[in-house]
Parts: sequence; C-alpha cells; structure tokens
Amino acid sequence: MAIVIFAREPLIAWSSHWTYIMFGCLVLAIILGTWSGAVAAGKGRSMQKWFLIGFFLPIIGLAASYIVKPSDTSKPVKKPAEPDKK
Repeated sequence: MAIVIFAREPLIAWSSHWTYIMFGCLVLAIILGTWSGAVAAGKGRSMQKWFLIGFFLPIIGLAASYIVKPSDTSKPVKKPAEPDKK
C-alpha cells in the first residue's frame, strides 16, 4: 500500500516577477538604510538607530538624516581643582 502525497502549487512561484520586485526593494532598503546611517554618523548621531530608520522608512529616513542637526557632544571639560600651594 503506497501513500500518495499530492504536491500543491506554491502561491507565488520563485521565478515570478514579484520575487524580483521584492528582492529589489530589499536591496534598495539596505542601501538607503546604510546611506542614512552614514550621513547621521557624520553628524555625530547613532549609525545603528539611523540605519533602522532608513531601512524601514527609506525615503523619509534619508531626508530626515540630512535635516537633523549635528549632535552637540562637545561639552566643556572642567579642569581639576589645583591644590593649594603653601
């Protein structure tokens, strides 16, 4: 007695044009995410955070990374108090 399993046709074939469109969108999202992360890193911002923003919101994230102001991480450094000379 043999068991027969019927192969079902996949919903979207791998050779479908939608596969190429989705792959292209993924590549574009990676490129724009990296681009917005690099721009933001040049302004002193977190590259990882801006990569994620640019990856999930490609055009908006890239525009926002150019609009955002540079981070002001240069805080004045206090000099240590000098000991009294007697």
